[in-house]
Amino acid sequence: MAAVMEATVDTSAPQARWRFGIGARLALAFVAIVGFAVVACIVGWLSYERLSGELSRMTDEQMPQLAFASRLSKAGADIGSVTSVLAGAESRAEYNEIRSTYTSRLATLRALLEENAAQSSTAALLPLAEEIAANLNKIDLAAGKRFTLREAMRSDIDELRWVQTDLLEEADPLVDDIRFNIETETRKGEGAAALAEQQKSEALLTVVSQANLATGLIGRLVNATTNEEMQETNAFLGDSADELANRISSLDGWPDSITVRQLARRILDQSNASTGIPNRKRSEMRQAVTLSELAVENSRLVDALGRRIETEVVAIEASAADAARRAAAAIETGRSLLVAIAILSILVATAIGYFYVHRNLIARIRLLASAAGAISGGRPTAPIPPPEADELGDLSRALTLFRQTRDELVQSAKLAALGQMAAGIGHELNQPLAALRAHIHSATTLIGRGKGDQAVNNLEKMKGLTGRMADQISHIRRFARRPDAQLRPVDLAAAVRDALSLLEHRFEEEAVELELALPESGIVLVMAEPVRLEQVAVNLIGNALDAVTGRETRRVGVAVETSAGTARLVVADTGHGIAPGDIGTVFDPFFTTKPVGSGLGLGLSISYNIVKDFGGDIAVLDTGPAGTRFLVSLKGPE
Repeated sequence: MAAVMEATVDTSAPQARWRFGIGARLALAFVAIVGFAVVACIVGWLSYERLSGELSRMTDEQMPQLAFASRLSKAGADIGSVTSVLAGAESRAEYNEIRSTYTSRLATLRALLEENAAQSSTAALLPLAEEIAANLNKIDLAAGKRFTLREAMRSDIDELRWVQTDLLEEADPLVDDIRFNIETETRKGEGAAALAEQQKSEALLTVVSQANLATGLIGRLVNATTNEEMQETNAFLGDSADELANRISSLDGWPDSITVRQLARRILDQSNASTGIPNRKRSEMRQAVTLSELAVENSRLVDALGRRIETEVVAIEASAADAARRAAAAIETGRSLLVAIAILSILVATAIGYFYVHRNLIARIRLLASAAGAISGGRPTAPIPPPEADELGDLSRALTLFRQTRDELVQSAKLAALGQMAAGIGHELNQPLAALRAHIHSATTLIGRGKGDQAVNNLEKMKGLTGRMADQISHIRRFARRPDAQLRPVDLAAAVRDALSLLEHRFEEEAVELELALPESGIVLVMAEPVRLEQVAVNLIGNALDAVTGRETRRVGVAVETSAGTARLVVADTGHGIAPGDIGTVFDPFFTTKPVGSGLGLGLSISYNIVKDFGGDIAVLDTGPAGTRFLVSLKGPE
């Protein structure tokens, strides 16, 4: 055993004070990934800092400018919408209303420009606004004169209509008188007098008709909208005025017509081209032309202002769009860098996970787990990965040491079992040896007496005894050697019989009754390995013998059953049973209830792992004060 431990110590590698092991490698990988995360945070922070700067500039500069551009554009559009209707107002009230709106909007524009006068582009708009205001004053003057003249002409027209009405009222009685006089003079036979009355009647009616015509022409002249229409109406009005003047002169000798002549002259005075309504109409037309020219100038100024405003708005929008593009570029740059860092992080993490964790750590851990499972299952040839300079290398060395120790312990347990069976083995061998000595002495005597046939019979008996001894020694050597890992069909009943043959002396010496129940067919095949299967039977039957030691009723039952491709081995005893708290630990290594020095506590643990390695199951079937039964279930060959 000391040699074994010495070899085990030699296999362990010296421990270095410091090494670049799994912890250090994973820490380095963690630092690398954290470093990528920190770099990503820094890149994100710088990108968002740049974006924040662009957004701040947009908030502090571009947004006010866009708001100013919007207000400026609206103010220009408001002025432009009023300009087109300002010169077309038909009354002073309408003009004053439009002019008030125009003035208010112009004041809004000027105030807006003055608020942003610090900008050179905005300051250039102020002179245009001033020109528009100056032109508006000229429009006010021209419009005021025009509306004054129009109001005067409307007043004159109203007066002429009243004069015309009075003229008709004055002319009707005179016409009636003339008719009466004509009839009277005609009855008297005064033809000359009647003719004179007829002439007065014609002159009066002509005055009335020409006065009516002149009044109508004056009304038409007042409503004229073009120079051609005004000149044409003036020509007709001049002819009518001349005829009216001649007819008024023909009535000068008629005292009764004085009122008619006065009213007709008032109409004639308003028809005068130099002092009457035609003169005021020409003045009104000149003011209309001036107003139209001023309106055109105002439209030009407003259009220029609109173009300047549009240029300013476009510049502001371009500046805002440029700021937006810079912000978008900052976002895109940050996004690209973050994506690149994320991809690089994923690649590094994937490389670490695949090449180191998966292909190195996990592969070695799987090999170690497989080796540990093989060791626990009793497979001594399970491969263990070569040790490296890390923690798994320590585990590999520890598993190698554990396997060596386990193999030595298992072998020691088997040798201990053989040691316990030594007395029985000696008994088994001593009986044939004693019989051999007797047969040799008898054969010598018979040969000496010349009874060769009887001596040959003794020799045959001696041959049988030596064969029996050879089989016994062969069985013991087979049980003591290391098992094979390859599973094959094995006769469970034969394994039970071999185990009983090794423990037969204990049944005799300890006066234990054996109840054996094997199938009548005699062969029960299961998938196992002969030596290890026999070891399971030896362990279970040996534990049963230990359990009945000191009991009044010492009986051990061994039964083999078959059912639906499965074989069952049941080992029963009449011992004290297993305590309820120990049932869950009876298959743990080194667990034992025997006195110190009576066992290592490995029998059931080794049996458990062997049965699991065979693909079977082992369990405590039942236990109590009357005894315990263990059940082993094994698969049959397919």
